[in-house]
Amino acid sequence: MYLVVHFQFRLAPGTSVGPALLRRIWWAAAQTPQIDVSRAARHQTDGFIYSLSAPANLADLSNVETRLRSLLERHVIGAVNTLIRLPGTHGGSA
Repeated sequence: MYLVVHFQFRLAPGTSVGPALLRRIWWAAAQTPQIDVSRAARHQTDGFIYSLSAPANLADLSNVETRLRSLLERHVIGAVNTLIRLPGTHGGSA
């Protein structure tokens, strides 16, 4: 199945999140096992941009985003600097 990036976020300077924890958070928020997480170095500055991927037809992105924000706040306390939903990812029907 083809996965697309639905969300990206940055963390506060000096903080990080490991791939295993990030996968658990994203899996719980997306409520599908078909996920991927990745990170890429930010250009011309320190830190990383984290990307969260799932099927293009991921249902109910508003609720997914709410769960994701809550889980990130709980498990990466005070570290999430910016979380955005990427344009064009509207989610499918359940």
